[in-house]
Amino acid sequence: MIAPRLRLVLTMLFVTVPLATVAGLNEGLLPISLLLIGVPIVVGLFDLVVSIGRYRTLEFSFPEVIRGIVSESAQLEIRGKHNARKNAVARLGVVFPDGLEPEREQERIPLNKTAREVVVRLPFVGRSRGRYRIQDLYFEWNSPLKFWVHRERRAIQCEVRIYPNLRFEGKRVARFLTRGATGLHARPQVGRGREFEHLREYEQGDSFDEIHWKATAKRRFPVTKIFQLERSQEIYVAVDTSRLSGRPLPEPFSAGRTRKMTTHLDRAICAALLLCVAAQRQGDRFGFICFSDRVNHLFKARSGPSHFNTCRELTLSLYPQSVSPDFGEIVATVKNRVKRRSLIVFLTSLDDPVMAEDFVATVGLLSKQHLVLAIMIASNQLQPLFSGDVVDNVDDVYLKLSGHLRWARLQNLQRVLARKAVQFNVVPNHRAGIDLVSHYMNLKRRQVL
Repeated sequence: MIAPRLRLVLTMLFVTVPLATVAGLNEGLLPISLLLIGVPIVVGLFDLVVSIGRYRTLEFSFPEVIRGIVSESAQLEIRGKHNARKNAVARLGVVFPDGLEPEREQERIPLNKTAREVVVRLPFVGRSRGRYRIQDLYFEWNSPLKFWVHRERRAIQCEVRIYPNLRFEGKRVARFLTRGATGLHARPQVGRGREFEHLREYEQGDSFDEIHWKATAKRRFPVTKIFQLERSQEIYVAVDTSRLSGRPLPEPFSAGRTRKMTTHLDRAICAALLLCVAAQRQGDRFGFICFSDRVNHLFKARSGPSHFNTCRELTLSLYPQSVSPDFGEIVATVKNRVKRRSLIVFLTSLDDPVMAEDFVATVGLLSKQHLVLAIMIASNQLQPLFSGDVVDNVDDVYLKLSGHLRWARLQNLQRVLARKAVQFNVVPNHRAGIDLVSHYMNLKRRQVL
């Protein structure tokens, strides 16, 4: 695309209008006026011909994948190759999709005749988790006399992956994790270990129930069994992506006067990834489950950075769905595919009476084999009376009463699930990650698995 610049328009305006006026008043000056009017026209056409295709050989290269974190700055690095004969400046612009906010709309590219390659970095900030594609790039250059501007569009393929931000909650969770020294724990363990380690000779003070009688009979002297703390347990995090997961929640770590909003699903994903990090640091294996009206994904429990990256990549494609969860389906799937006794953590919403009834009716089959922990992230209104701020108007009174009734219903649900050997806890929004890891560490300390 070629367009005239303001310089050409003003030049033609200040030259053509006076000369046309003089030619209209005096017909004898008509040939001279036409000749003078033709001079800027010829110069403009010459400038246009010279600039056509001047930088069309400019080639751009992009990284195939860019990784960033929500609310943190990332960079799009663009490399351009050119064969400019003179020093010049071009302008470049990239069309960012919704969810990515660039710091600058345009960037100037210095084209130096001594350097055939130029590197441009466009900073941007990802506002929400997910995968994004950058497909359009626009650049423009001016003609030598700056009468014309040439614009071109290039089709590109660049994928941007924005991961959940675990930095703020991760600092708080770090104190629950094991330290670098062998055998040093952030919290003391309760009782002896339950996992067999090795045999040793009997020593005074050993309990009789720790004697290995077969080894004693074989060796003809007392042999004691030594136990160690439970290691390499399997932890599964089941994230609910049904209709209630799309409800808005205030972002607890947003800065500024305006409070940004997120969803229950985003907060559940952050808490789930923090639990995976904690399980890996404790030496346990962790798996990841996503379900709605069916089990969408089930990653078997493993350990290591590559498995964590696989689970984190999965979270980029998770979005709330307009369906109700089928707890019977996930219970049947887990019983069929997870044979070893494991800790199953459900991150779901049970304030809907129908969903709570369905969960109570089906989770008993799972709790007979596995240790089940259900976690619900509470909104700001879900709390008992007289525990929040002062009421300002009548509408707040009804809002507080509604939150109290839902809180009382969840307390009753907690007692019902306790009779089925299921632990149910309601955690506040700003402490979702740290409370989830705290519950997990308490179970590890008690060696319930």
